[in-house]
Amino acid sequence: MNEMEAAHSLEMMRTTRGALAARAKWSLARHAAVGLLLGGLIAGYALPGPWSMVLAGACMAATAMVVARDRRRDGFFVSGYRSGRTWWVTFAMLLVGLAALVGAIVLKQRYGITWAPVAIGGGMAVFATVMSIVWERMYRQELDGARHGR
Repeated sequence: MNEMEAAHSLEMMRTTRGALAARAKWSLARHAAVGLLLGGLIAGYALPGPWSMVLAGACMAATAMVVARDRRRDGFFVSGYRSGRTWWVTFAMLLVGLAALVGAIVLKQRYGITWAPVAIGGGMAVFATVMSIVWERMYRQELDGARHGR
């Protein structure tokens, strides 16, 4: 491959990444779905008996539906667990989510605050929705930056 071919290949790659960045735009409802799923996992621990596990299973099934919907609508699904500039957003969501889950369980089981998982789950839903929006913006900037040679 000579220098002209290499430059042409790089330009084609940048153009493709720019087109992908333009397509990687999700609705507020899609971001809210992420928030509701993560918040629902935590809030479900307020339910009695096996119902928390039933809700966890429903959240997992709904996650698979979101993935299928993204693939059908956009032709692709981008996992949050990827390298790049978005890793810290995913890590923050994971860390806060685990802390929220532990806090909700401890407050309910040790201190008898049965509504704690619902309140913490509601807060997690808002946090995860906002972080999903931040993640998308960072992902699009990463793709678009490659188009501009950054």
